[in-house]
Amino acid sequence: MTQPILSIIVPTREGLPEYWIESLLKINGDVELILVHPPGMKKLPISDPRMQQINSSFRGEIIQRMTGLMNASAQYILTVNCDELLHPDIAEITRQYFTKFPDSWVLRLNRKDVTYGDEAGLKSPWETVSNIDEMKTCGVSTGDQNLQDQPNYMVEIPIAPLHNKFDPFCMLRGRKDHHGRHTENFDKKVWKNEMVQATLADIRDAMILSGPFKYFPFWCLDRLLGLSIQAKYYEQGKIIGHILPKPEQIRIEDNPPEYRRTKRFYVFAELLLLKNNPQYGYLWNLILAQFADIPVRAISSINRRLSENKMQKITNG
Repeated sequence: MTQPILSIIVPTREGLPEYWIESLLKINGDVELILVHPPGMKKLPISDPRMQQINSSFRGEIIQRMTGLMNASAQYILTVNCDELLHPDIAEITRQYFTKFPDSWVLRLNRKDVTYGDEAGLKSPWETVSNIDEMKTCGVSTGDQNLQDQPNYMVEIPIAPLHNKFDPFCMLRGRKDHHGRHTENFDKKVWKNEMVQATLADIRDAMILSGPFKYFPFWCLDRLLGLSIQAKYYEQGKIIGHILPKPEQIRIEDNPPEYRRTKRFYVFAELLLLKNNPQYGYLWNLILAQFADIPVRAISSINRRLSENKMQKITNG
């Protein structure tokens, strides 16, 4: 088999909607589709030779996503969730972009957010994306940041400013160094797989505490992996990629009520950032600000659970 251009990784859950599966299989070209199911979930009856289905050892975003990532064989890699739809020409879009920018690390897709239940918005026909060879760039290095909302202009993504100085006062007033065009998160972006695999090995090794004892958080790989890649290959001021203009290449539907998004304690995963990269002040500021936010999030979580229990009692009479 020839090496596919793009691996698409999806951690799944039970009850996958039929339209989502159909949309995934409509993606054109030389792609590798990897579904990572939780333990015990039955594999889907799909015969498409481009698809792999794997049952993870445990349920959880980090273990399911990492399992898929480590089984990816394409030149480039993209992770999405099972309520997100991709443009059917995403492989060709990826090929065009990295042919034009072979030194880029990442391509950020233009997204459209869709309200849960809005089938018309979710399933409407996709518009053709302009030829990337004909697009122009704007951003930090060109001085044309005012053109970022214009058609056919890709916006530059600078590397995260990891060299920023340690700021102990961020525990009191929050972070100030995370604003800007740089990216922290990994998901919903196309990355060079070679860089991803090397960084995953670092994260995996960081989870080893001593001998057979491992620290393995179940959630929040997104920012951990995105910043780990940038820390491993850090070059101050480097432009590492671009953001594509409209029309959208990914559609993201709000979670259904039973899977609504809740605030998680990211810090328990992102402590691995500091273990591998203690030299960067930016990462210290990220961790300290999250520790300061733990009491607020804990109270919010308790209040939410109390409210849910109250509503359930009312419903049950």
